[in-house]
Amino acid sequence: MERNYPLHRLTTWKIGGPAEYVYWPAHTDELEEVLRSTRAEGIPLWVIGRGSNLLIADEGLPGIAVVTTSLDGIEWRECSVRAQAGYTLARLAQESGDRGMSGLEFARGIPGTLGGAVIMNAGAHGADMSGLILAVTVLRPDGTVVTVPRADLEFGYRHSSLRSQGVVLGAELLFSPGERVHILKQMQENLSKRKAAQPLEYPNAGSVFRNPPGDSAGRLIEAAGWKGKSVGGAEVSGKHANFILNRDQAKAVDVLTLIEIIRHDVLNKYGVELVPEIEYLAPRG
Repeated sequence: MERNYPLHRLTTWKIGGPAEYVYWPAHTDELEEVLRSTRAEGIPLWVIGRGSNLLIADEGLPGIAVVTTSLDGIEWRECSVRAQAGYTLARLAQESGDRGMSGLEFARGIPGTLGGAVIMNAGAHGADMSGLILAVTVLRPDGTVVTVPRADLEFGYRHSSLRSQGVVLGAELLFSPGERVHILKQMQENLSKRKAAQPLEYPNAGSVFRNPPGDSAGRLIEAAGWKGKSVGGAEVSGKHANFILNRDQAKAVDVLTLIEIIRHDVLNKYGVELVPEIEYLAPRG
């Protein structure tokens, strides 16, 4: 456990103040113990994966920030897998493809963890996590560990009912058998599309807004004239308008201000309310 750890090191946006404490549990029972002790003592607990969809407040976070990236156990079966929450999604996609298992082709370029991907129902190229999930193991706020079957979970566009159920410890995914060569070719094509369409040269958190029904957030933001505009060190990408870049030591307040200005402007011009896809962590109260 480290004290006063700079959280900008843990996010792809490279933004965020210090955490009072940061802890990297190596086993799920360690995470369970941290949850029980913080709950008993009223200490704030924050769960972070690879920080790929995350904006952290400039003032940092009180309590303990738990980083799940060391929780990376995995068990492969004939056409399924059980993996812990900290397993890298892109790695899981590659390894499933190498085994001739189809289903995660869309995820080869997504930089987050399995836990985060399950919670937010991550997706791309017309597919998402909900189509693969058999069950999710959850550490509830009362300290109990339960395995929740797919039938008891609700999924929507970049949303799942898991947000209110506790801390995701792992998940079981079911694949379809496929041709290894075809699966890997599709993954490479998806990676090439990602590199061509997305601004990967500056720190960012991927798509900032969810796409509204029947439209594209990037199209609306570009039409409203926001490409290349900035607040402080945060800038709307000139390559893809639904990306906000950390161009010059951006602060969380720069990003938040830009988000709100864009939302207000798009709503005024087109009557569409953009909903942020990113998660913002800040001290409560």
